[in-house]
Amino acid sequence: MSQRTYEDACGAALAMDVVGERWALLVVRELLFGPKRFRDLRAGLPRASQNVLSQRLKELEADGVVRRVELGPPVSTQAYELTEQGQQLEPALIALARWGAHLPAEPGTDRSIDAFMLLLKALYFPPASGEPTMAVRLLVGTDSFDVQVDGASVRIARGAHAQTDAIVRGDVRTLWRLIFTDMTVASAIDAGVLEVTRDQVAAQRFFTLFGLPPS
Repeated sequence: MSQRTYEDACGAALAMDVVGERWALLVVRELLFGPKRFRDLRAGLPRASQNVLSQRLKELEADGVVRRVELGPPVSTQAYELTEQGQQLEPALIALARWGAHLPAEPGTDRSIDAFMLLLKALYFPPASGEPTMAVRLLVGTDSFDVQVDGASVRIARGAHAQTDAIVRGDVRTLWRLIFTDMTVASAIDAGVLEVTRDQVAAQRFFTLFGLPPS
């Protein structure tokens, strides 16, 4: 826990004693979908200095929110992952992402791939008619996520785990535009900013399942 405390017995205040320091909740966001090495956390949080990120990880580890693990083979390396207690913060992060989706971002700011995946969880709204069932693999750089939509739920996992209807490769900005602008899968492919393997129609339908909630 940080040395600073609200000295308030309210559950919300006690939670903020643990995750209320700058970058703490965003560290949790970056680990929601699987473990990461320190350098990968820095890549997802480029504005956090190395010293501050190290301090947040140390505090979150002491409070039982994250733990260190060994990844491998073929090459063993140390990484961080959420504990069960840390995973319990997911609903709060989804609610914050949904609430903040209406707020304007500072010009020129980007979001990490994990931030985009959290946004998918926050802004999934199944259509009134029918229950969509599909799986799409999203590839961004060297990272991959399997997104499975089943009726009223959406499940996201880092890595390739499931049979998918479509495989979509693009950067975060393009994926975001497929949801929030009039860009279509076909137009993105024509522009050379998107690649789709297998079912292009399923890929287009997938992006229509997400959007801003009513304000």
